[in-house]
Amino acid sequence: MTNLVEIRGLRKDYGALSAVDGVDLDVVSGETLAVVGESGSGKTTLTRLLLRLIEPTAGTVRFDGADLHALGAASLRKVRREMQVVLQDPYSSMNPRLRVTEIVAEPLVTHDPALRGRRGRAEIRERVAGLLTAVGLPPQVQDRYPHEFSGGQRQRISIARALALEPRLVVLDEPTSALDVSVQAQVLELLADLQDRLKLTYVFVSHNLAVVQRIADRVAVMHAGKIVELAGAKQLFSAPSHEYTRSLLDAVPNPDPRLARRRVTA
Repeated sequence: MTNLVEIRGLRKDYGALSAVDGVDLDVVSGETLAVVGESGSGKTTLTRLLLRLIEPTAGTVRFDGADLHALGAASLRKVRREMQVVLQDPYSSMNPRLRVTEIVAEPLVTHDPALRGRRGRAEIRERVAGLLTAVGLPPQVQDRYPHEFSGGQRQRISIARALALEPRLVVLDEPTSALDVSVQAQVLELLADLQDRLKLTYVFVSHNLAVVQRIADRVAVMHAGKIVELAGAKQLFSAPSHEYTRSLLDAVPNPDPRLARRRVTA
């Protein structure tokens, strides 16, 4: 197995507070690594550091061997094509005045100036049509606006936009938390299918352990800016070793009241 991302001694301070406190973590090519923890645990700050959206106080992030925080603007721009993100609320990440074609094509136009202007329009529509088909939407929706879609459809559009540059790594920041349970299941199935077909690597940030259990290969548990447990998903959910992890699992509602009472009295 090859590490696509290697994080060493990563730290981010805000005054006297360490949002990320000395994290060491690897992301293996082709896996889904979930990062879980309560609000304020540092998981979102960790992914922002991973994507170099913010600068660290200390430590390194290497992507395919390259130290991201040592790269100049031109080199970083090339690497950014291979790292994309899908956010929690797809509607807030879309310009409501833009049509789907423009939204999905935004990364393409940003990184390939040749696609700007009239000459690139036909190619853009063709490529956007292919991306929409890949995420289970008909190409005919290209000329519609974000408000015309359901939450699940908007998240599919966000995923299409993230795939536009054919990335190797996709950071999924609470991608299903704004969706109802049935739509969550559909989006998770889509993500699994895309990962298999496109050989993607996922970092999946979530506080929803039921979702994490379904999609993750490995799980990193964050608390107070530190990773307190890192294990395979099956091992972590069946035999968590850290007290904080056990408290998170105990807080997950059980759909069977009889089992819930049994867990409380055990």
